[in-house]
Amino acid sequence: MTERWVPSTDQLEVAEKPRVALFATLRALRNGGFDDSDRALELSPTVAGSLAAVLAAMRWGAVMIGLAWAAQRLAFSGDLAIVATLTTTIFLASWRTVRPLKLGDGSAGQQTFALADVAILAAAVGIDSGLASPFVGSVLVAVAIVAFGWGLRLGLWAALTALVISSVVPILSAPLSAGDLAVPSPLGVMALAAAAIFPGVAQFRLLHMEDGRRTLTTRMESLVETNKLLGALNNVARSLPSSLDLEDILQATRAELRDSFNAERLALLSYEDNLWSVQIQDAFHLHPVLTSAQLPNPLVDAAAATGIVRIDDLSRFGRQGSGLYIRLMVEGVDTGLVAVEHSSPNYYTSADAELLAGMADMLALSLANARSFLHLRSLAAAEERIRIARDLHDRLGQWLTYISLELERINTSQPEPSAELKQLHGDTQGAIAELRDTLVELRAAVAPGRPLSVVLSEVVDRFSKRSDVEVNLTVPADRDLHLAPIVENELLRIAQEALTNVEKHAMATHADVSWSVENGRGVLIVEDNGRGFDPSKGIRGNAYGLVGMRERAASVGAILELTSVPDRGTTVTVHTSPHA
Repeated sequence: MTERWVPSTDQLEVAEKPRVALFATLRALRNGGFDDSDRALELSPTVAGSLAAVLAAMRWGAVMIGLAWAAQRLAFSGDLAIVATLTTTIFLASWRTVRPLKLGDGSAGQQTFALADVAILAAAVGIDSGLASPFVGSVLVAVAIVAFGWGLRLGLWAALTALVISSVVPILSAPLSAGDLAVPSPLGVMALAAAAIFPGVAQFRLLHMEDGRRTLTTRMESLVETNKLLGALNNVARSLPSSLDLEDILQATRAELRDSFNAERLALLSYEDNLWSVQIQDAFHLHPVLTSAQLPNPLVDAAAATGIVRIDDLSRFGRQGSGLYIRLMVEGVDTGLVAVEHSSPNYYTSADAELLAGMADMLALSLANARSFLHLRSLAAAEERIRIARDLHDRLGQWLTYISLELERINTSQPEPSAELKQLHGDTQGAIAELRDTLVELRAAVAPGRPLSVVLSEVVDRFSKRSDVEVNLTVPADRDLHLAPIVENELLRIAQEALTNVEKHAMATHADVSWSVENGRGVLIVEDNGRGFDPSKGIRGNAYGLVGMRERAASVGAILELTSVPDRGTTVTVHTSPHA
């Protein structure tokens, strides 16, 4: 990504139109535009050291020039005034070489010391011959240092101080007479003004150039951070929507959160009317289904916030480290929460928060799309189930019936049919009966006038007849207590799958099936006393029945909770949304 930099008007004037820049400087001076009393000349240690050496050289250069200019007077006349001036300038130059001023220091002490240097040197040249003294260069250097270090305003005050002191001291140091009153020469006044104005303007321009450099640096840093953020979001945008399968999206989300935030603890929860279902959790130890009041404190804050929540120190919540938390929303509707944590305090930066905020929208849409896809897939599966049942009846059913009739004819045509033929005829009859049950199960569906309570009773009745498991069924007596057919059909398939698992895998002797509807919310429970399993060890990759039950629940916005204890049975609980 490339951004064209356009220089400001002032920068164009300085670079291309020096005269315009000079006029702008004079206008700023006239209008008080150089009021930089609150600005400080910030210098790096390296630059400050180099500048101190340059200023010391300037001081000593002014002393040497003055010494060369006053050499004849020192050699022949032995004028004590010139000797005193020379001694003062040499002492002050030596002192400031050892203890240089801290240019730009906003403290009153450094400014006072700088003005004191000007005053001392002005008094020294005043003892000699005022601004006509050979050592006036030391005064000009001291004024220039004040203007460059603390701005034009203080520089002008320093020049005025030098002018007044250098003019008054000759009067005070000699007998008052009309001949002793010397008016400062115009050249000396101009020199003092130039010593204040040019360094002051240079400092003003330097500060503004530094402002431009800092602004450009800040913009460059912002562009670099933005480029990193866009790159990360681009990777997320490519990976998350690549599949409409909920499991694929959850796995991709887990990988992205780990890689992008180096998350040591992470969680993703889906939301349905104050019930939170944990879809992903690593080292969070959350219950599979939570109410809003049961959420950990950081997640409670995130659920109530309008943006991302960044906590630099989790110790106040009884946890170690730092974390980022954000709501997942689609079209203003809450769909879930995301939490990433690291064991180190102050680990996550504002850039990390912006990245997670950018990921949240895509993640919320991906999850919503996956749910919609599950819903559509369930509808397609229902139609396919009916088609398969029809094909089985028309083809396999007819063939099995034909074989059974032929075996019966052969057996009746023989005086004494063989035992193998009788057994084969019996097996065929059993296959036909099983096929008939399968067709009934496939065709079983909730419809207007046949709510889940009715269809579920029929399913449990057939299950009890074909298995040795005792089943206790509880359903609402009032048929008006039901949900939408599309929701109840998915719950019916979940109940059928759960009963199949009880029959084939649980080794149970008893099962309880209950279905209730209250305040528009349905709860389906299938519980057995079988061998169970350890949920902490996860579910086998080929356990399609359990995976399918979760997908069916998610397709209608329901939450499925699976609990099991080894040798103590398994319980499947499904909570539907009150808006289902």
